[in-house]
Amino acid sequence: MDGVNDGSIPPLPGRAAGGHEHAGPSVRAYRNELLMGSDHMVDEKARLIDAPGSVRPYSGEGPSGPRTLHRLGVALLAGVLAVVVVALATGLMTGRPVGVTDNGDGVRLFCGAGLVPATPTGQANWAGGVVLDFVAGGVPCPDPAPSSALALLDAAVGGAAGPWALTELGWLYALAVAGVTVLGAWAATAGGLLRAAVLVPPLVPLGDADFSRFFLSTYGEPAGMLGTYALCVGTAAVAVTCPRHRAARGMALLLVAAGGLLAATAKTAYAPVLAVAVLVCVLTSIAVPGRPRRWAHLAGPALAAVLLAASVAPLASAQAWQARHYAWVNTHNLVFTLVLPEVGPEAATAVGLPAEANSHAGRAYYPDGPAGVPGAEVIAADPEGVRNAAWRTLVRHPDALLQSLGIALQSTADRELDYLAGEPWTPATRPSRVVAPVGAQAATAESLHRWLDEMSRPWWPSLLAAAGMALGGASFRIRSPLARGLGRLSGLAAVTAVGLALVAVLGDGFFEIAKHTWLSAYLLDVALWAAAGTLAVAVMLPLRRATARGTSRTVR
Repeated sequence: MDGVNDGSIPPLPGRAAGGHEHAGPSVRAYRNELLMGSDHMVDEKARLIDAPGSVRPYSGEGPSGPRTLHRLGVALLAGVLAVVVVALATGLMTGRPVGVTDNGDGVRLFCGAGLVPATPTGQANWAGGVVLDFVAGGVPCPDPAPSSALALLDAAVGGAAGPWALTELGWLYALAVAGVTVLGAWAATAGGLLRAAVLVPPLVPLGDADFSRFFLSTYGEPAGMLGTYALCVGTAAVAVTCPRHRAARGMALLLVAAGGLLAATAKTAYAPVLAVAVLVCVLTSIAVPGRPRRWAHLAGPALAAVLLAASVAPLASAQAWQARHYAWVNTHNLVFTLVLPEVGPEAATAVGLPAEANSHAGRAYYPDGPAGVPGAEVIAADPEGVRNAAWRTLVRHPDALLQSLGIALQSTADRELDYLAGEPWTPATRPSRVVAPVGAQAATAESLHRWLDEMSRPWWPSLLAAAGMALGGASFRIRSPLARGLGRLSGLAAVTAVGLALVAVLGDGFFEIAKHTWLSAYLLDVALWAAAGTLAVAVMLPLRRATARGTSRTVR
């Protein structure tokens, strides 16, 4: 019944059950405490019940917190904000869309959806702009790239036949981001409405067109971005709730698991997102009413097992497809752009190539191909064997591996990817195939290092990653749930960014390094915003409490 306290919010301090006034903290202080999550009422109670060695069963009562209607209002508001952020960044809302032109990768997906670009040549790769107009209803190609991005593209196309616009896919991604945000905000506010602020760090970077413009593309990257966003949102919600917030934590873990699966099946190079999702599930507890504390550690690991089982088949299929079509290309890039330049001349014979291969050190497979490259025939005959030998060589030279990881992280500073046009294609657009490869493509060692040398703060991404991981570790000593949650989010984002960067260089060397570490760049931005939020809460919370105490003394 409206206006009646149903037990979800404690009685207002200063008024006893019979309606008589008594001395107590002010109404303002109470409201502040409720908004901030009622740390003393919820988290301290949960801490005592969850203390090591406790065998006390969980009761069926959840911790007190905001009313469901209030939480739903905050969640819907957050969802509207999210769709506006993405729609503005991509230009969908303004009618001036910004996307990413196809470099030859996009056709692997849109051919599987039966789409044909509405261009004179019927092609979209290196067209000089983003091809937004397609003809739907064609016959799908027989061997498209297995990817969750293709499933989303199929959903956007539906059963359409005839003219179809890529902007429909953009709106699908924007609405999906909004849906994830709504669910994450609802879960995060279980302990206090202001805890929805933990979702700010994952959302803010999506206001940058350098990230959101991929939602208007036929690459696998946008599905990976959506999955990573869901992982961050779900983890953030877990971090600001306690085991007794059963429904909230359950929803948050579903976001984590779905995000990890979506990202890893978008591109196999995004497998670190899945690994982090599994880890979060394993470490998360959800209370079981009427059961001892140890039962709380069952749901998370069980979901992790389901997640791993669900990922095996699609990952194996995607890896097999990659091996059929690009195994020798990837191995060529790994050996010639990374291993030979970073390890030195002895690396050629270590991986089974002739010493003459060093004459082409730093040169990628594209744009010139393998013609005239010593040892290229060895790679073509056994790409997996040469790749494994290259990995073993890097293990024996950890300094070269660390240097390569540093370069990968440094490349995140150039997330603009200017060589991939963002403006829509028109009949007057000139093709943009790169004749002299730019540094962000790293097709040659000279262009790569010239590009790296032009960066004003080459150390910043590595410093940010290290600081984020350090803050994540230190967050276990932070008392404020919101600050602690932001700190843990910063650490998780930093660890995932480093994992993605490492997989990028081990998979394809330095070729197209800026594009391959683009998702790492997003995560480093998340880590930065989360760290800033931790600092802001750590400074503001004592001030709020001091103000509340002062107000309380004034009332008395």
